[in-house]
Amino acid sequence: LPPSLHLPYPDDTLALVVLSTPAMFERAFLPFLEQRGIQKPCDPVDQCVRDCVSTAVSQVRVEVRDSGRYKLKVDVRYDYELLPSRKPKALLVFEDVTVDSELVQPAPPDCVPSREDRIKLLEAFNFRWQDWSYRDIVPPAQTYSERQKEYFSTAPVLRLALLRTWGLLPEEEVQPDLSPDEQSQANGHG
Repeated sequence: LPPSLHLPYPDDTLALVVLSTPAMFERAFLPFLEQRGIQKPCDPVDQCVRDCVSTAVSQVRVEVRDSGRYKLKVDVRYDYELLPSRKPKALLVFEDVTVDSELVQPAPPDCVPSREDRIKLLEAFNFRWQDWSYRDIVPPAQTYSERQKEYFSTAPVLRLALLRTWGLLPEEEVQPDLSPDEQSQANGHG
């Protein structure tokens, strides 16, 4: 990575990138809304991710020989928390855990091996991303539900209203005037 993306940790520090799957919407997001609701002006998906990740991280303990169990220090960086350079974070850094030099990271599988399918994928993504067809160029293990597609196809500023029509949020209260930064957060990201 270029120096501008280096983190203040030794090169052998364990770090993980957390990605969601289509099942996240029904298994985590909708139950989160039903059980906890949201806090404005933050994006509901961001709130759900923060809750899931912080809950999981709070439970991480490690057994150290002759010392018992202790809680690991984890630097959690969310992709919606942008650096001053506007670069996203999206990462878990286990500050006290280093990996052995013998650890080999396998090359990821090439899930779009043919040139023809790569062209289809790029054309669908670049020119028809709204119809979601690029996600099916390779037969997926999981697909997005119609409700999930509706949510993510809705402009971020209108998503809270959509959640209200689904009965997942109470009717809208009178909203205070928001600063430009708060409005940006309220509009979320897709």
